Amino acid sequence: MRSGRVLIVEDQPNFRKGLVKMLQGGELGWQVVGEAGNGQDALVLLDELQPDLVLTDIRMPIMDGIEFVGHLRKNYPEMIVIILTGYKNFEYAQAAVRLGALDILIKPCTEDDVRQIMNKASERFYEKYAHQQKQLLQRQLQQDQELRAVLLDLPYEMSTLAGLNQALSGKELWLLHMNNEDMANRSNGKRDMSLLQFAFSNIVEELVKGAGLEARLLLVDHDTFLLVTELQQVEETLQSIIPTASFEYLKIRASMVSMGLAPPAVDLAQLYLLTKEAVSDPIKLPSLSGSEIGSGIMLSLNQARVREMEVQLMSAILVGQEDSLLVLLNRVIHELSLTSPEEMRLGALSLSIALHGTIQKQFDPDDQNALARLPNEMPQSQWTSKEVLDWAAEQVKYFLLQFNQWQASKSDNVVERAIKYIEEHYNEECRLTDVAAHIHLNPSYFSVVFKKTTGESFTRFVTRVRMDKAALLLRNTDMKIFEIACAIGFDEPNYFTNVFKQQFLMSPKEYRSSK
Repeated sequence: MRSGRVLIVEDQPNFRKGLVKMLQGGELGWQVVGEAGNGQDALVLLDELQPDLVLTDIRMPIMDGIEFVGHLRKNYPEMIVIILTGYKNFEYAQAAVRLGALDILIKPCTEDDVRQIMNKASERFYEKYAHQQKQLLQRQLQQDQELRAVLLDLPYEMSTLAGLNQALSGKELWLLHMNNEDMANRSNGKRDMSLLQFAFSNIVEELVKGAGLEARLLLVDHDTFLLVTELQQVEETLQSIIPTASFEYLKIRASMVSMGLAPPAVDLAQLYLLTKEAVSDPIKLPSLSGSEIGSGIMLSLNQARVREMEVQLMSAILVGQEDSLLVLLNRVIHELSLTSPEEMRLGALSLSIALHGTIQKQFDPDDQNALARLPNEMPQSQWTSKEVLDWAAEQVKYFLLQFNQWQASKSDNVVERAIKYIEEHYNEECRLTDVAAHIHLNPSYFSVVFKKTTGESFTRFVTRVRMDKAALLLRNTDMKIFEIACAIGFDEPNYFTNVFKQQFLMSPKEYRSSK
């Protein structure tokens, strides 16, 4: 999940630089992508930078914050906006509310003020991100239905062809066929078939993702998938590893055949039929009730469920909301208990895949095993509802165990190693994300551990280290003030002077004279 992007609009250079320094560390989960000194310059940057959040002062030259946000709302009605102001004025507060600002930050403000308001912005950002992902999945589901209908030569609206032609332009098509005899041996009717299809789709998606490919997988028939990739990007290794993994994990033989460059949508049905006839095996499964369209929709919904669950899990972890994580998992288990046996098995498998995927991405990112997100077993058709729920609860228990171990292991000596890194790199940019990456820890979690251990925020700690070094240089050298500022990592001598005065209650010049 990407970090939020923030644009800072503030005419006071020192205050703006202070905000940039605080946010650039990544401690608050935001990436500063640009800054401007007035609303007019900021408007030019919006289209170019595409921020998720705008922090803007109200009183600025050329174009003030109220006018700026008014223009912003015309093209970006959902943009998160926080108003900065040095005036506790009712009219300003009224204007901020009218323009849909998330909150107001009164200057001068403390680090805790900024942290509190940025955490509020993070929660709103992740809510929006999850909603956007859900809308994206819904649009993809609709197009999947249209593509499936065209491939199977079923009735479809002619108006859909233009969209499909655009989506498939320049793409390569691959047909993935699961052996019918093996499926018959592994399944007991339609219920087991759905589980096998879902498991196979996740195997393919993980291997494709592990190969660094952007691709789209679609269930067309009960035994056949369509894989849409960029042209000539599927290497022979991937073509062999997918069938191998299918047999090792599911005991189902599978074949993967190139269909070549995607033709116009009107010719897809003929190409699909010819390719499938060339690879189909003679053994046919008994006919299943319900259309292939219905099976495909169910699979797409389950794939979407996994992605949505991963977004929710990652959001709770990155924002540091452990309570929300537990509430989410308990709610999912409860909702499973209200479903039919078939839906319960599919839902439990979806949950497990999302949990394993989060473990791999967040707790063990160095794990190169593309199938690490798949559980060792699937819920079986003969299991009772209680057995499925118990299995799902065990998956959650395993996830929470990994989560707790991750937290504990990363806490061991992590602050000690972080402080050592800061001591060696304080004269550089020394951002929180840099330190977190050095010690292989999630930035948000590292921020919490660091403050809990040292009693100071990461930004405050680094600033204190730099000021202590500056004091040492002032006492023992004849270096000029701007030289000292540069030596400890400050680009602007004036900003350095302001920060120094905050810590020592006197200017660098006064400090040198007193010593």
